[in-house]
Amino acid sequence: MSSFPGNQSGPNQVISLSQIVRTIRRNLMLLVIVVLSIFSVVAFLTMQMTPIYQSATKVIVDQRENAVLDVGVLSGLPADPGVFETELEIITSPVLLQRVVRKLELQKHAEFNPSLYVPTDMEVFQGNVKGYISSLLPGKEEVVVEEKILTEEEKAELEIVTAAQILASKVKAERDGRKFVFYVTASSTDAGRSAAIANAVADQYLVDQLDTRFEETRRTNQWLDDQLTDLRSELNAAERAVESYRSSQGLLSASGQTLTEQQISDIQAQMIAQEAEYSERRARLAAVRNSLNTGAGAEAMAEALQSNVINNLRTQQAQITRERADLETKYGPRHPDVISIVGEERDLRAQIDAEVRRIVSSLESEVSISRRRLDSLRESLGNLRGELTQNNQANIKLRELERNAEASRTLYEQILSQFMETNQQETIEDVDARVLAYADVPISPALPRKAVNFALGLFLGLAAAGGIVIVMELLDNRVSSGEEIEERNGVPFLGNVPLLPSGIGSKVKPGKYLIEHPMSAYAESMRNLRASVKFANIDNPAKLVTVTSSFPAEGKTSLSLSLSRMSAMTGSRTLVIDGDFRRHQLTETSGLKPKVGLVEYLLGEVELKDVIQKDTETELDILPLTSSRKTTRDVFGSKTFDAMIERLKADYDLIIVDTAPLLLMAESRVIAAKSDQVLVAARWRRTSRAALAQTLGVLREFSANIAGVALTFVDLKRLSKHSGAALSNYKAYSKYYINN
Repeated sequence: MSSFPGNQSGPNQVISLSQIVRTIRRNLMLLVIVVLSIFSVVAFLTMQMTPIYQSATKVIVDQRENAVLDVGVLSGLPADPGVFETELEIITSPVLLQRVVRKLELQKHAEFNPSLYVPTDMEVFQGNVKGYISSLLPGKEEVVVEEKILTEEEKAELEIVTAAQILASKVKAERDGRKFVFYVTASSTDAGRSAAIANAVADQYLVDQLDTRFEETRRTNQWLDDQLTDLRSELNAAERAVESYRSSQGLLSASGQTLTEQQISDIQAQMIAQEAEYSERRARLAAVRNSLNTGAGAEAMAEALQSNVINNLRTQQAQITRERADLETKYGPRHPDVISIVGEERDLRAQIDAEVRRIVSSLESEVSISRRRLDSLRESLGNLRGELTQNNQANIKLRELERNAEASRTLYEQILSQFMETNQQETIEDVDARVLAYADVPISPALPRKAVNFALGLFLGLAAAGGIVIVMELLDNRVSSGEEIEERNGVPFLGNVPLLPSGIGSKVKPGKYLIEHPMSAYAESMRNLRASVKFANIDNPAKLVTVTSSFPAEGKTSLSLSLSRMSAMTGSRTLVIDGDFRRHQLTETSGLKPKVGLVEYLLGEVELKDVIQKDTETELDILPLTSSRKTTRDVFGSKTFDAMIERLKADYDLIIVDTAPLLLMAESRVIAAKSDQVLVAARWRRTSRAALAQTLGVLREFSANIAGVALTFVDLKRLSKHSGAALSNYKAYSKYYINN
């Protein structure tokens, strides 16, 4: 597995705890340095900070309606969040804070008056450093501004304004959740001063509320008084207009009715009575005429019966009739007395008829009079109705005037009532807030919070260290472990070649160290590599093995010589060929100085037996290169080389070719394609993953059989920080080796 999350090859890789632990182990020193550095800086700055004390005063807003008048400015504060935010702004307003400055004389303290502040040695040093740096930088031309000379009063006022501005940064007003409670918090370098400021701000807020409410009440009273004066004039004018219009239009009234309405009512009552009288008299006249027309005597007439004259005449007539009857009975009809009394009787009847005619005439006169009276009443009623219609038209304007007058009267009465109430309000004025708890002098400073700062410094150190490590791991493109090679490149990992201990005064040679320490970890790694390479294909053991690398200085030549010597030491007939025509390092490393070599043989100048030489330390055969002979021919691609390889395979059990770096030389690719197996050497923690991947890609393009990759120069003590393999635990297996 990869040693860091950024090194994973696929999206499905899972970061294990062991990977994280290994990452921390290999970067532990860097982590410690970064964490300690940042923590030390934070701790130093914390200890240099000036202690800040904080005190808080608790203020509650009273929601009860204390004001008796509600004209928009005197009622209690509504439960509206916007109103509370406004009150918070009032608490920290410049005007209120200036009052606090004057009350506590804060301008006399250096904390609130920059002209009195004496900088510390650290601040002086920082200022000098900044000034020096600014002098080195190309600066702007300074603009000289002539300062205005201030009077003592202006200077004092400027100091108060400046102190209030500084105080604004030290005073904070906050609402306690959804409660009607404010917390006024003040900060200061002096504990007692912080409490005094918090209490003074709260007191000034209450005073400001009281002053504001009193001033609003006073202004309201003045406004109401002015309104009353104007409304009184408007009301008088409106009432005069009503009366003037009523008089001009004759709309006088009594008991809620106009005179015309009263007259119409009276005439209508008279008409009803007159019509009844007229009907009655017509009926009486008709009855009399009906009696006369039917031939009934005066005796049948109700009017005649009611007449005293006719009743007297009828009494006389009855008496004369009796006398006439007596005389006729006594003297006969022709007697003078009878004739005389008949004459009297005739005169009485004539008088009765005359009286009847007079009664009829009187009835006719009464009917006529009654009719004329009724007509007169009707005419008067018609005239009055016409006058009433005109009055009704005039009433429209009158009612409009009355409404205007009534509106003015109503508004006047309301304003008058409010004016009376505001006069009382001035004597019972109260504020909407009160102090629940005054601030106490704090015992310990609120800032700096050392524990928090130290924890923050530790956290920042860990975060910065972690970030640096993550960046370094993301930027780390070096091969670190065999698991990584197998996961990323899909080729076998053949083993770690340990880093040899440094010699005293000279560099240790791997080939010689192998012979001197055959039971060492280095020797054991060669045994493992020989077995892995030779039997990479168990059905067809390799005889021709090419050892290559991506770039120079990756341990390829030392690996080739050591692997060859180990093979020879195990009793196998082994030949190593120096295939690096440009540097021929294997020849130099083995201590040979041949006069003829591989190039001379391939060019047909010498025999093969004259070229092959014996290793001075082992039974290994070496096919070297001369340092003086160069060629531009493709010797590895020649038939001569192929024939030589076939001949050597018959004579040796294992042939190892040390080639030039694969990414630099083309001939290495040719020999790799002809080999049974190819061993790629990659230097631990130096060869880049991209270079190794490119090398393996080139080998695949040439259809080479890749036996695997071996890591060289591996520090076994540090390997456990990069690899999770069992052998990465150096202490666990180092006791199995001798002369490690």
